[in-house]
Amino acid sequence: MSERAGRKGGAVEEYAGRVLAERYRLPRPPADGFELVESRAFDTYSGQEVLVHQVLLPEVVSAEDGPDTAGDDGLDESARRALEAARSAAAIPDHPRLVQVFDIFVEDGSLWIASELVSARSLAAMLAERPLDAYRAAEVASDVLTALRALHATGWTHRNVTASTVLVCDDGRAMLAGLAAGAAQEALCGYDPVPEQVLAGGGEAESDDWHGPRSALEQERARQNRITVVGAVTERWAPEQAHEVHENWRLSPPVGPAADLWALGSLLFRSVQGHPPFPEESAAELVQLVCAEPPAFAEECGPLRPVVESLLRQDPEERPEAEELGGWLRSLIRSAPEPDVGVGTVQVPTDPAKLPVKRRRGELVRRRRKAAAAAEAGGTRHRRHARGKEARAGRPPKPPKLPKPAQASGPAGALGMSGLGAAPAGATATTAPMEAVRPAPPPRPPRPAVPAQPAAARGQRPAARPPIHEEDVVYRRPDGSDESPRRLGVKLLIAVLVILAAAVAYALLVMPHRGDGSGAKADRSVPASMPKPGAGKSDGKGGASTAPGSGTSAPATTPPAKPTTSAPASPAGPSLGPDFALRHDPAGFSVAVHTGWQRSGPNAQDEVTYAGDDLQLTVVPGRDRSSARGSDPVAYQLDEPELSDFRSSAWSSASGLQSLTLDGHPAAEGEYTYRNSSGQGVYARNLALLIDGKYHVVLVTGLDSQRAAVQQAFDRAVETYSAG
Repeated sequence: MSERAGRKGGAVEEYAGRVLAERYRLPRPPADGFELVESRAFDTYSGQEVLVHQVLLPEVVSAEDGPDTAGDDGLDESARRALEAARSAAAIPDHPRLVQVFDIFVEDGSLWIASELVSARSLAAMLAERPLDAYRAAEVASDVLTALRALHATGWTHRNVTASTVLVCDDGRAMLAGLAAGAAQEALCGYDPVPEQVLAGGGEAESDDWHGPRSALEQERARQNRITVVGAVTERWAPEQAHEVHENWRLSPPVGPAADLWALGSLLFRSVQGHPPFPEESAAELVQLVCAEPPAFAEECGPLRPVVESLLRQDPEERPEAEELGGWLRSLIRSAPEPDVGVGTVQVPTDPAKLPVKRRRGELVRRRRKAAAAAEAGGTRHRRHARGKEARAGRPPKPPKLPKPAQASGPAGALGMSGLGAAPAGATATTAPMEAVRPAPPPRPPRPAVPAQPAAARGQRPAARPPIHEEDVVYRRPDGSDESPRRLGVKLLIAVLVILAAAVAYALLVMPHRGDGSGAKADRSVPASMPKPGAGKSDGKGGASTAPGSGTSAPATTPPAKPTTSAPASPAGPSLGPDFALRHDPAGFSVAVHTGWQRSGPNAQDEVTYAGDDLQLTVVPGRDRSSARGSDPVAYQLDEPELSDFRSSAWSSASGLQSLTLDGHPAAEGEYTYRNSSGQGVYARNLALLIDGKYHVVLVTGLDSQRAAVQQAFDRAVETYSAG
């Protein structure tokens, strides 16, 4: 008893702060102070540590009630509803995937929830370090789905599935918390989170006549309160929860299990891609985007992408059921690759006597011991000699005896049979001692001589081979060498490295640096300022090239009276396709442009634009110099003026930014997605090329739904672009 009291006393010394409900002692706050939202506490009644969570009861939610509406317990109507909703949520049956709630009480204008202290970290803390891979996220989602299915079976909807309420334990399993806190917040906003069957089964009388908003005005007021209380958290704003209130507000989709599945899909998106599917700068803007715009593409979710996109559908009826979703997650978890523990990793048993025996691989052969072979040969000759003596004495030969396991040739057999007293001391094992007690068989007529035949030809079963013992087995390589497997592995590794080096050298020396396989960039090594053979003359009006169809160059006798701008070594007309043509721009460059596009510019920023079909090609021929902007194309592209719309957008993403070399010139390219001033999604492909100390920019932009057309126009422009 004293030892237990000592342990409690030590725990109490660690918690020397504020005491809640005369029972839960909090730790001492730091010197600079903090706002308590969730903290450990020591329960002085049970002697164990718990977790207390604070839910504020703001006056703005219940300002219309006034001080006169407070009951005998000192709580107004909204606070009383929040307390009843939290206690009803805490009364559900316990489940291994749900955090257990111990106590709920109101003190100092706040609602306090004392729950189980789990040895785990929140998913939000894990995502702050790095995102999860698709298979680990599927494991966490499977555990959360198990908790949600148990909760939905009782009629409850969680409404608070976020990265902060999902706890990942030390053993890898995930648990779900925050049910009571979420129910209290919904009741504070003006909703009734308690299911009707729960109220009918044992609800209190004060809450029987209240089931949430009863008019459009109360519904809109509850929605505005929820924007203030919940905030910009995508997981808690399913489209049916963010739906605007209209005249027929009772026809809006009800908030049910489908809202929790929306939250699970948003949580998977956040866990894998590292950011939410909607921007969370403002709660009011988030509510509008959830109802009006589709979520961001789950491109980096890998095998989870179809699951996430199906869960984030706006219509609750189109989202998958919990049972179907569980099957998808289990199939994905079963297909997860095995962890790479290394080739040389060997699990050593705890008992050193049971260490694995390492053998050499090779052909299995039999090794006969010399002693056993000599003994068997000597016994055969002795038996033949005994049968010859009996034949010369006129006695019929004895029938052969079956060998016994205990009888063997040599001195051991002689000693064993001499103990019967039927043979002299010097007799061998082949002299039959049983002749003294067994009568001789009657003589038989001699058989005709038959030539010796093999056992298989006489219809007899061939003699059984002696068993192969472990000590008689050796491993020999087919070629007879004794080279170890380690040396063979080293040779194979060297051969593989040589093959890889040859492939890389072939790719660098023979294959083109860039292109889609058509060979359009095979002649890009010629400097852009020099004319190339096979290029026709420009018509001076920005039109197509007038090179002859045979592709031969102009005669050498043509006098170079004026220095003309020659086109780059572009592919022939059929390789560009019927939709593209080579344009020689008066600004001093050549590029393949979609037929029918209109040219404009250059503008004040020296930008030449070709536009048409909701797509736009922007070319900047050598406006910025490397002496002022640096010689790194990647750094230049990050601060490129043509990408100012991307940098100023509130919702944007960039990928594929890489450094490369085109025709011996350093370059950088990337792809960008952002929203323009009209709220439309824009997809852009950009190239920054450094030629003779000047930066040349090729930018193709279009709607996000026309990515294939943007990529095609960008590839044609990059393949045929030439300056000078």
